Amino acid sequence: MKKILVLFALLMTGVMGIHAQEDLKWGAMAGMNSSNFSTDGFDSKVGFHIGIKAEKDLSQIAQGVYLDMAALLSLKGAQVSASGASLKINPYYLEIPIHMGYKHAVTENISLFANFGPYFAVGLFGKMKETDYSIDAVGGFTNIYDSASAFGDNALKRFDFGLGLKAGIEFCQKYQLSIGYDWGLTDNIENGSNKNPQPDALIGLLLLKI
Repeated sequence: MKKILVLFALLMTGVMGIHAQEDLKWGAMAGMNSSNFSTDGFDSKVGFHIGIKAEKDLSQIAQGVYLDMAALLSLKGAQVSASGASLKINPYYLEIPIHMGYKHAVTENISLFANFGPYFAVGLFGKMKETDYSIDAVGGFTNIYDSASAFGDNALKRFDFGLGLKAGIEFCQKYQLSIGYDWGLTDNIENGSNKNPQPDALIGLLLLKI
C-alpha cells in the first residue's frame, strides 16, 4: 500500500513538474462518476476521481488542438443485490488518460472543447463487501458480513484499459466543466469475462494557466 501511494504521489509530482513549459497549463481536478460492469445483474455505483491534470498546446498542428493528460485516483466498481443479499465492489485505481482535444473560443472568456483518447488504469486497493442473512431457530434474522480484496483470484484484474470521450465548456481560460464516457476494453475479472463501462460526469475542474 505504501509503495502504491508513493507511486501515485510521484506521478502527480511529475505532471506538476512539467509546468515550466510555456505552452502548458496544469491544475487540480475532481469529479464524480457512475460505473457499472457489462455482466448482467449488476447495478451502477457512484464513485469519484481526483488528481492533477495538464494541457499542452499543439497549435503547431492546428489552431485549437491540444494534448490532455491527467493522473487520477479513481473509485469505480458496481453492486448487485437479490433476496436480501448484496455485493458491493469498491476498487480504487491510478488512472492515466491521454487524450487529443480541440478547443474553440466562443468569446474571449468562454470556450467549448472536446477530447478523445485512451486511458490506462492500475488497481491500487479496494474491497468486495458481501452482506447476507441467516434465519435462527426462532425465526429471527441475523445479518452476515464478509469482505475480501477487490483484486486477485476470483476478483478484479489490476490492469484496466479503454477509450474515453469528454466534452465541456471553459471559463476565463481557467475553469472547466465537462461530461464524458469511458469504454472499458479489457476483461477485468480474473477467470471471467467482463468489461467496465463508466459514464463519467465531471462536476468540477480547476486549471491554473502558467
